[in-house]
Amino acid sequence: MSVGKKHNQLSTVLGSFFFATVIVIGILKFDLVRTNSGLPVMSIVNITADICSMALGYVLFLVSTIDRSRNRKNLTAYLLLLIACFCSAFLDEICWLVDGDPSQAYINAIANTFYYMSAPVMTYLFWRYVVSYLDLRQREIRIVNMFMAIGLLGAVILRIINLGYGFYFYIAADGHYHRGPLYLLSDLYAYAGMVLTLFLVFLARKRFKTYQIVILYMYAFFPLASGILALFTFGLSISSPVIMLVLLLMYCVLNVIQSRERSISENELRMATSIQTGMLPHSFPPYPERKEFDLHASTNPAKEVGGDFYDFYMPDDNHLVITIADVSGKGIPAALMMMVTKTLIKNRGLTDFRDCAKILASVNDQFCENNDLDMFVTAYIGVLTLSTGEYRYANAGHEYPAVCKSGKRFELVKEHHSPPLGCMEGIVYEEHKTTLSPGDIIYLYTDGVTEANDSKHELYGEQRLTSALNLPFNGDVTLLNKNVSDSILRFSGGTEQFDDITMLSMKYNGSIRSGKAGVEMKELKVKADISELDKVLSFADSILESMDCNMKAQMQIDVAIEEIFVNIAHYAYPSGEGEAVIQIEADKANSAVSITFIDQGTPYDPLKNEDPDITLSAEERPIGGLGIFMVKKSMDDVSYEYKDNQNRLTIKKGF
Repeated sequence: MSVGKKHNQLSTVLGSFFFATVIVIGILKFDLVRTNSGLPVMSIVNITADICSMALGYVLFLVSTIDRSRNRKNLTAYLLLLIACFCSAFLDEICWLVDGDPSQAYINAIANTFYYMSAPVMTYLFWRYVVSYLDLRQREIRIVNMFMAIGLLGAVILRIINLGYGFYFYIAADGHYHRGPLYLLSDLYAYAGMVLTLFLVFLARKRFKTYQIVILYMYAFFPLASGILALFTFGLSISSPVIMLVLLLMYCVLNVIQSRERSISENELRMATSIQTGMLPHSFPPYPERKEFDLHASTNPAKEVGGDFYDFYMPDDNHLVITIADVSGKGIPAALMMMVTKTLIKNRGLTDFRDCAKILASVNDQFCENNDLDMFVTAYIGVLTLSTGEYRYANAGHEYPAVCKSGKRFELVKEHHSPPLGCMEGIVYEEHKTTLSPGDIIYLYTDGVTEANDSKHELYGEQRLTSALNLPFNGDVTLLNKNVSDSILRFSGGTEQFDDITMLSMKYNGSIRSGKAGVEMKELKVKADISELDKVLSFADSILESMDCNMKAQMQIDVAIEEIFVNIAHYAYPSGEGEAVIQIEADKANSAVSITFIDQGTPYDPLKNEDPDITLSAEERPIGGLGIFMVKKSMDDVSYEYKDNQNRLTIKKGF
């Protein structure tokens, strides 16, 4: 059982004991006084009404505490109002029981003093009830709350001072209660506070149903009417019973109906959440036969239905599309908008996946045509070319992605954002392009991750996110997402979240099927620039090490790779700009590799030249040709072909 439930149960037990004890004392005291000394008829009528109102208050307390767990924000103020009215009825009973008894004049004075306090206290609690019912938190409301509390304090102090001066009431020497000269001013705070509360109800009338406004006005009218009646009918005290009856009506009409409406609303939200999550792919790994990438995604729906979603699909055999988005707002509209957005983006992505900017521009224009709710969507879409590692993406106002280059740490890539979808028609979105190396990871998320909060309302933030991403995960994207989710859970400490927590991780392995049994091919695409040499060597070494290649063979292969790639970088492209593709076929069964270098530069066969005469001295030997000669000598086989406007040089080595 949770601490909250235990606390509620303890409060209910203690409250029940208090109500029952006070009622029993009131009844016994009434019976004792009536038996021993007799009471006037009017006193008996008033005391009977007070005891009945206390009994009704006890019943209301029990049903309210049972319902409080589902309607906490309204019933807390309501329960305090109920307790204040209950105490008022008990104090009124005491006043009638001891009135006219000189020996208990001090009890009469104290009981009347507290009874006079009940009106301003109940007025203040009624104000708080209405404010909590409307869930108002504006600065102006906080200021009025402060003045209402100060006014209540002043009213209480005046009633205490009255004990010495008797300007509101006094107890005569014969023990009888009498009104003072300023009696009419005793309820000034109560009337002013009630008018202010009803004015607030009037201002917020559009947020109420008609019957709700009627009930709130009845709470003000009937006690006011009974108070005016008491002015002209001394000896009739029915304020507490009247207020208790109105509280009963208020509970039945406001809280019971509100609970029923909330139950219906919660069922609708649960259904919307079920539909929403049902639209998201849940089977991982999604493409177990594909070794080029690893992918995992998850969403943790908040209490209120949000508009987060992720998606991924392969429009053809060589491309993977990933999407993550967040619809503004909450509830059913956000869920419906999410479904529409997901469908529109996927429909465009299946045909226009080669242009991420075009996809977002098309979806944005469709949104703007009929966006009567003025909602918008932040979205990120990325397209990975599996054979080359080329990664194109566009960001429509979404969170910055986190990227981990192979062997390095995760970092947020903070590039310029395009506007969210649905803001304005005709937006031109910007597409970015990069090349992923084997082992690179893209981590996408919604703002529910960074804006998760703890009990102190502190946000999780980007710094904690990157720290969680850089925890050990052994290259497992499922564990990567779990590290972040666990970190958020520890940070929040069980605090209820009000936004979905959605994330997607994609790791590029750089491998495709070669078509040969037992042989796996990996591919790397880089700029034909000497600065990319380390990346090429790391790519090759990671494969060789996974094959347990001996150190001598690995060094020979590295030297050959360096010689060939440097030649491509220096001579393949006269303009100085171009790309090179390195394909490695790993034959683990036979402990051999085949490495092919591909460029689209000037056609050139380095094998057509004669081998240099190494018997000559360096001064006598013509310049050039020694590097490729060493490659041929250290490798098992070297071949060249010019095919499809590409230079293709292949080296093979067994170890």
